[in-house]
Amino acid sequence: MGRVRNSIIRSGIPSVDYSVNPYLGCGFGCRFCYAIFMSRFAGRKPEEWGSFAYPKEGFIETLERELVRNGSRYRGKRILIGTVMDPYQPIESRYGLTRETLKVFRKYNPGAHLEILTRSSLVLRDADLLRELNVRVGMSLSIIRREHFREVEPKSPPVEVRMETLSKLKEKGIRVYGFVAPVFPDAPDILEEVLGELKRRGIDAPLFELLSPGRNPALRNIPAYSRWVRLVRTPGIFDRFQMIIRRYFPHSRIIRHSWR
Repeated sequence: MGRVRNSIIRSGIPSVDYSVNPYLGCGFGCRFCYAIFMSRFAGRKPEEWGSFAYPKEGFIETLERELVRNGSRYRGKRILIGTVMDPYQPIESRYGLTRETLKVFRKYNPGAHLEILTRSSLVLRDADLLRELNVRVGMSLSIIRREHFREVEPKSPPVEVRMETLSKLKEKGIRVYGFVAPVFPDAPDILEEVLGELKRRGIDAPLFELLSPGRNPALRNIPAYSRWVRLVRTPGIFDRFQMIIRRYFPHSRIIRHSWR
């Protein structure tokens, strides 16, 4: 793979200026992951996504150099750590590149508008740095029926653990939010349950993403796949889920993909 040339990349995500991804690949292996295209950069097949993750060689040194030389370029910009991998996936416990990334920003660009998106409780380890840098932490909260959860997210922490992680971060004075995604079309009761819990804990949910199973080939081997596809094409399905979301978070953005 070779050493990285850039550690800070311009982002194509709306409202995000730059992305930072210390690892290539992700050990959580979520079947709906849009980052599957990153497999080719590791010389791996798309169907291998989730079975590999590598620390990027020279990532921290490159990040230091970029911030020293071009620090003003990133001033006032929104920088998201974790767009095509989870910054707190299991190998972070071994390599610590995400924590080192935060330390580099503290040293060379402490005023950066940093944000982290994860699904792991390992983020609690870095609460000291997150609070010091005023990092905003988003936790991905998937809406999946319990009987399908391990088929879809074979290695991720349960949603209950993620919710508790958000609460603990909030108690430590860290800004947090729930990114409610993906939302599966057969789980309105799970959606209601999760949103009620977010409200109870005083945690915002500014963004929802309704899953389009037809765009996720890795889901096709799951028995419920055809039912999911049929449901998203059912007239009125979007209105039903939108009504639930608006009841709890009336001003949140909803990405609906191909839902009717």
